[in-house]
Amino acid sequence: MNFHCEELTIEDKQFGCTITFSDSNTSEDQFKSVEEIINSEEKYLLIQRNYPEDDFESDFYHIESSEIEGDLNSDEKITVKMDQEKFEIAWPGAHLEIGLNLTDKEMKELEEILGKRFKDRIRLEK
Repeated sequence: MNFHCEELTIEDKQFGCTITFSDSNTSEDQFKSVEEIINSEEKYLLIQRNYPEDDFESDFYHIESSEIEGDLNSDEKITVKMDQEKFEIAWPGAHLEIGLNLTDKEMKELEEILGKRFKDRIRLEK
């Protein structure tokens, strides 16, 4: 296990969708100094899709993690296996496991957003 997720955030807005798994709560950031935030050892995984602003552009997908460096090529696929206790994600050259403790509602929302917004790039496995 690379880390345990304490906070899952899903933001689905007009120009993009972002899913973030973090080992700390962002609500605690208000009590940290600037130096603590800059030098944070927080572990996270960010999965992002940006929608094009016009018909001539294509969607942009990005994965960022404190544990793995590297970007996705435009044609690379992502494999995700998950249940309420574990989220596994893999793409060429990378594999990450995150411990979860999700409610049924959170699990359903995560499954729906992955299946709806990331269906072109992510293959969901049970």
